[in-house]
Amino acid sequence: MHRILFLTALFCQPIVWSDQQPICINGVLEDWDNVEAAATDPIGDSTGGPDFVALTVADDDHNLFLKIEASSSFDLSENNNLRLYLDTDLNASTGKSIGGIGAELEWRPGERSGTFFHAGNETFLYHADITFRGQPTVTSHVFEGSISRSATPDGQNPLFTGSSVRLFLQDGANGDRIPNSGSVVTYTFDVGSTPLIEKRSVPRKQIDELRMITHNVLNDRPFSNQWQDQFFRQWISVRPDILHLQEIYSHSTQETEELIENCLGGTWFSAGHNDCKTISRYPITGNWSIDGNLAVLIDTTASIGTPVLCINAHFPCCSNDEGRQEEADAVMAFIREAYQPGGALNLGNDVPVLIAGDLNLVGLARQLETLITGDIADNDWFGPDFLPDPDGSYLQNTVSRLTEQRMGYTWRSDNSWFWPGHLDYMIYSDSNLQRSHDFLLDTREMSLDELEGNDLEEQDSSSSDHLLFCVDFRRVCRADLDSNGDVGFDDLISLLTFWGPCQSDCSGDLDNDGTIGFADLVELISNWGSC
Repeated sequence: MHRILFLTALFCQPIVWSDQQPICINGVLEDWDNVEAAATDPIGDSTGGPDFVALTVADDDHNLFLKIEASSSFDLSENNNLRLYLDTDLNASTGKSIGGIGAELEWRPGERSGTFFHAGNETFLYHADITFRGQPTVTSHVFEGSISRSATPDGQNPLFTGSSVRLFLQDGANGDRIPNSGSVVTYTFDVGSTPLIEKRSVPRKQIDELRMITHNVLNDRPFSNQWQDQFFRQWISVRPDILHLQEIYSHSTQETEELIENCLGGTWFSAGHNDCKTISRYPITGNWSIDGNLAVLIDTTASIGTPVLCINAHFPCCSNDEGRQEEADAVMAFIREAYQPGGALNLGNDVPVLIAGDLNLVGLARQLETLITGDIADNDWFGPDFLPDPDGSYLQNTVSRLTEQRMGYTWRSDNSWFWPGHLDYMIYSDSNLQRSHDFLLDTREMSLDELEGNDLEEQDSSSSDHLLFCVDFRRVCRADLDSNGDVGFDDLISLLTFWGPCQSDCSGDLDNDGTIGFADLVELISNWGSC
């Protein structure tokens, strides 16, 4: 049972209890829905920085989780003066004396650094010292983050020493604080338990599905004797049908194709532009350049019944929001033209589109909005906005996680100034392509059994600062109304329940004529059985 006693004045020793929660740090916040805010703050009581609205706290056996809500968007990783204070021994006379507590940790996300206070000593620290994780990587008004409960920030002394922690968050510039001055949140660990995490398998679940990966391989490293075995073990364990690779600068498309043939065997097809190389088991029937990015049309008819249009993208890095937006606009303009009659490709609505690659989405969230919604920023140059899924809806963003952890970062460099983030994407049209399985491969976070079972080694993922991002797709089975992988009696009942002109539920209108009728019934029966 979820229990919270809301905070009161500091001297009353406010306590917040919360059941452990299966929080996944991936920027999708639905797993916080059943967790009540530990503190709230009125909108409009500060200017010149984040105006806090709510602070929510949770935990599992490994991490302390925080959700921070503000009244407007900001960037958690820079250009802010946030200060998170944790009193981990509940002793106001130890650590840094501030706000009525003795803080063992001052974490400054806008500076991507912090300070650990212990026994009169101060230790400057980075994200890796407390295993900090935070998402989303782009601007937002809501962020989630985690700190490892087993962290030893100075390499010797544990950050968390008891069963509770006191904390508050404040803006060092505008003075806004949550909870307000005179109060803190006291959080008690280990109330209840979280369900065991479901492992995501590396081997395919269905051999006939279409498996794609995107992998930024970091400056041609697969061609280096120092790193090649690590890449080969990952690719062999995953055995993709299509590889979208980035950062192959010094080797040709043909050399990259030969590398994959040497690794995985068989016959492959390839296309490349700049550092983006796409290698496919299926024939590539056309390829085009979109600024520095690559578009390929691949004949995947044998797998999903249609070709697929893939964009292999590597957007500009770091503070270059303008450059990323320009490339996002160009990609979407190409997709719009590809489906228009008389356009670049004149594709039918049954042909899926997929955007894969290292999109470097940090800073403004506007570029991700463009790629999903078709809302182009520079309409004068790149043309009108449009709904990019061929059925006239948004594209679907794949939000994945590690195989054995509830973490959704795709980029990780423990020696970097930046904490792990979500930089790599698989965005696709879900009207004509169904995602069946996905995972992020970080061998450093896999159990020994899983490593050995997949012929992997612990440091294989350290071959690049980007993780291998794998997604399995299959053809859309529209008659599978309950999405369980089979067309059966439940689907038949669902179709018959809404017989007639479309009203509240039109999923049974398989021929899109506005009515659920005999033609839809015939299509459902003709697809009876496993999709």
